[in-house]
Amino acid sequence: MFTITDIVSDIDRGCAVHNLNEDKFSYRVIFYINENGMGTRCHIDTTYEGLRADLENIIRENLTLTNTVSVAQTTVLKDGKCIRLQSRPYAFSLEEYFSQIYGKGRRKRVPYGRYALNAT
Repeated sequence: MFTITDIVSDIDRGCAVHNLNEDKFSYRVIFYINENGMGTRCHIDTTYEGLRADLENIIRENLTLTNTVSVAQTTVLKDGKCIRLQSRPYAFSLEEYFSQIYGKGRRKRVPYGRYALNAT
């Protein structure tokens, strides 16, 4: 399961690779809302300061029990060229979230119970 911090860290690495000063660009976040096999492509434009809040709003406003949200790409324009900053898309699903809560996720063991001691 991914977090907003994972996406922001990936974007920061992309900025470093392309030698970008984060505060000097406008970012375009491209995301998909997927429901019943149909995907709707959407985008927002934001600054680096507002990036985390806008990513949180994308997830909060669009993720429901019946659909998923995928943050597909974050881009900037530099010297007239579109530069992609994310190394991969990030998908968000409430089904995966609830699976991890109930211990049915990809991991075989739930990590929070690993160090519990028997009190008797």
